[in-house]
Amino acid sequence: TPEAYIATKVLQGYTQYRADKARAQDINENAVAKAKNIREEAIYKDNSLIREREVKEDQLKEKKLKLKEEELRKKGEVTLAIFEKGIGGNVFDTLVGDVERQAGKDSNIIDQNFDNYMTGMAQDRLAWNRRFTDQINNLPRAYKPSWQTYAIGAGADIGTMYMNNAPPEEPPK
Repeated sequence: TPEAYIATKVLQGYTQYRADKARAQDINENAVAKAKNIREEAIYKDNSLIREREVKEDQLKEKKLKLKEEELRKKGEVTLAIFEKGIGGNVFDTLVGDVERQAGKDSNIIDQNFDNYMTGMAQDRLAWNRRFTDQINNLPRAYKPSWQTYAIGAGADIGTMYMNNAPPEEPPK
């Protein structure tokens, strides 16, 4: 009967709508859970990179301190040796200047290496940030379906069935 067909089509449209809506909700909930895990992993990775940078900074401070101690020790040795021999003037200034220049060169090398390391670390942090952001952006998303689409589909099916089964208006000649 036409009434049973209409009821079946309406029920099918409603059932399909509910199923698609539930599937979209499930996809979105899974995406939200995965995004949360990725964000937590990103925070953990960023913290580990920050800790790594702090360790490197501590190592730099230690190297600079040792360099300063070495410079002071060498200056003391030069000063003691020169005063023991009774030499002064330009020779003293030249020898102390050589020690200071060498310490300055060593300090510059340490600073350059540290700057290069920090630049690389900043680039690594940005790369990891982009990687995690891309993972989140590439998670599947689903839009909730509109009930009007299913209503129009059911209405079109019902209308097509009615037109196919309706008797002709006038008999063929």
